[in-house]
Amino acid sequence: KLGFGGLKLGSSSSPTESISSKRKKLTVGDVFNQDDEDSSSGSKKRKLVPLDYDDDKDGKKGATAEEKRLKIKQLIESIPTAKDELFAYSLDWNIVDQVLMDKRIKPWVNKKIIEYIGEEEPTLTDFICQKVMARSGPQAILNDVAMVLDEEAEVFVVKMWRLLVYETEAKKLGLVK
Repeated sequence: KLGFGGLKLGSSSSPTESISSKRKKLTVGDVFNQDDEDSSSGSKKRKLVPLDYDDDKDGKKGATAEEKRLKIKQLIESIPTAKDELFAYSLDWNIVDQVLMDKRIKPWVNKKIIEYIGEEEPTLTDFICQKVMARSGPQAILNDVAMVLDEEAEVFVVKMWRLLVYETEAKKLGLVK
């Protein structure tokens, strides 16, 4: 015969109370410190040491990064800022390829078009990139872009041409991939 006749609510002989009376009572501090005591008594804590994956390369790498930054700075300073000098600068067209266009020039042109016009203009961006890939001179690009960008056209083409000169020269010197 099954039933709950033997159990009474609130009695001191309930199973949960008999189990809890066997356990020792711990304060909150004891509970959180208990893990630390257990682990420290079993073994000593080891001091954490940062991993260094490139022991011998580290010193050389810092020096080359600094040298590279200095070369980039010198290259940027050597690129003419005046429009006439810049447009007369001979560009190495063999370095201007689709990869350079897609990775550096096109995103830059797109960003500048958004700055000047206020919205993305994919046809204008593609037009400018096609002109560059067709090896058009900076003055020809300036004349074509002038009707859309008005007074900003000259500043835009000068900056774009400086970017082109920088990218081609940096690639020649091995400063960029």
